[in-house]
Amino acid sequence: MKDDQNYDYALFAPLERRPEATTLTVRDLIKRVQEGRIRLPDFQRPLRWRADDVVKLFDSLWRGYPIGSLLFWKRPAQAGEVRIGSARFRAPKVPDAWWLVDGQQRTTALAACLLELDHMTDRRWNLSFNPEIPCFVRDSPPPEHQGEWVPVTALGDIKRLSRWYRDSTVNDTKWELIEEAQQRLLDYAIPVYVVETDDGQALRGVFARLNSTGARMRADEVFQALLGDDAEKRGALDLNRLQLTCDQDGFGVPVRAEILKAVLAMSGLDPSRRLENLGTGEISKLVSFDTAEDALTLAVGFLQNDCGIPHVKLIPYPVVFSLLARWFQSYPESDDLIRKRLARWVWKGAAGGAHQRAEVSRMREQVRAIDGTDQEESLQRLERWVEHPDLRKWELQTFNLKSARSRIEVLALLQLNPSDPGGLISLPALLSTDRMAREVFASRDWEGLQESDKHLAKSVANRVLLEGDTTGLVAQIRKWTPERDRKALDSHLIDDEMFLALSKSKSKRDVVEFLRLREIAVQRHVKVFLEERTGWEQPNLQASERYLEDVEGDS
Repeated sequence: MKDDQNYDYALFAPLERRPEATTLTVRDLIKRVQEGRIRLPDFQRPLRWRADDVVKLFDSLWRGYPIGSLLFWKRPAQAGEVRIGSARFRAPKVPDAWWLVDGQQRTTALAACLLELDHMTDRRWNLSFNPEIPCFVRDSPPPEHQGEWVPVTALGDIKRLSRWYRDSTVNDTKWELIEEAQQRLLDYAIPVYVVETDDGQALRGVFARLNSTGARMRADEVFQALLGDDAEKRGALDLNRLQLTCDQDGFGVPVRAEILKAVLAMSGLDPSRRLENLGTGEISKLVSFDTAEDALTLAVGFLQNDCGIPHVKLIPYPVVFSLLARWFQSYPESDDLIRKRLARWVWKGAAGGAHQRAEVSRMREQVRAIDGTDQEESLQRLERWVEHPDLRKWELQTFNLKSARSRIEVLALLQLNPSDPGGLISLPALLSTDRMAREVFASRDWEGLQESDKHLAKSVANRVLLEGDTTGLVAQIRKWTPERDRKALDSHLIDDEMFLALSKSKSKRDVVEFLRLREIAVQRHVKVFLEERTGWEQPNLQASERYLEDVEGDS
């Protein structure tokens, strides 16, 4: 039988005994949560529900609709912090806790809404019951309905509801509806299955199987559930720990999906595959945690030091991250010449768009191109995938840091070591804001311009790498002077002519003049920047021994 028909035997261990079936009222469920007798295991996926999902759940309970069953794993729990929604509280040691395997979104919604917890700014759990219609609505009661609409947290406890009633303005008919709503919610019986087993991998298999159909878990969530963090399994391929490995010298943390792609690429597997679809033989090829950690460390250092890409958010096309992890897992000791050519491959693919992931087959082929036998031949195969980028003129498009072109533009501007009169601008400070490259002129300054000029206002021609508290930074830059702050102005590609237009900017004409002049400056700078990094006009030199081999072969 083929491996791809055997995947169940590799990861989905059977349970020693069937789950115990019972029911649990909502009242008992939230009490168990409050006492720390219900816990979340490490392999649970993040909360996905929105406020509308929470409203629908409570509406279903009130109407008596089925909401599905819950699955728990019975085992001891140590004293520690329990997370419910955005709230945190300490729970004691429990010898027979129920660890939630399936039903996290529903259980969290019920406990977060019905218990008195501090969710800070997370308003998903703020619900009200309107007895007028009657129905559940999002958020706390508005001022005009205070004393009429009941906060759902009051419905979670008889004493809290009694206190609310003393200050309310509802009549007897509405009060009866409110009491009925509380009874319907707290007495609702949910089907529950409780599993007792010492085999954590079997529970991980149950969790992955339950969540791999319908609203499917993401591939990285399935992987983490089955092979990730496990206190009893040293060396587990924990994607969360590998994420943190990458955060060196301020590089930041790649999203977990990219870490999974890198792990599969390092293992010589298709980075687009899902773990539950891999065969036994393929799973056995997965690299070890230590191997993955070492390769990712080398890949991050290469991106920062050889490619000049200081942060994960600025990689033009993230696909190269997986391919570089594969490269340094195969060739951890690449020499300076190979590294220089590999960096050019990164930039050629970025400038020409060859690294975009529109074609999955391109990524698969490039993973296979790095075969681990000969790095010169592997690199030559990679180089065939990148085409000659057209660097004659860099056209400015609408700025969006999620696009490769905008990331390239930011990297080009970072090369100028942007500064203000106080000194160099901190990259971490820029990355900590929602707008890394901030507008010089706010939208109010260029309303009414012709479409071509509006296009420039939306491009990097109207952006600088500066910190600021306002939407447009023109007022901040006007305070500079060319004589005193020439270095700072040059670091943002602002010459005297541009500064003059900027300092006046009394009319739309001044705004347009600045944008057109800076467009030319940015285009010129990005073109030179890419020419230097792609090294397209320079020959691809090979190691000296390669030339000696060729001579010996001809003799």
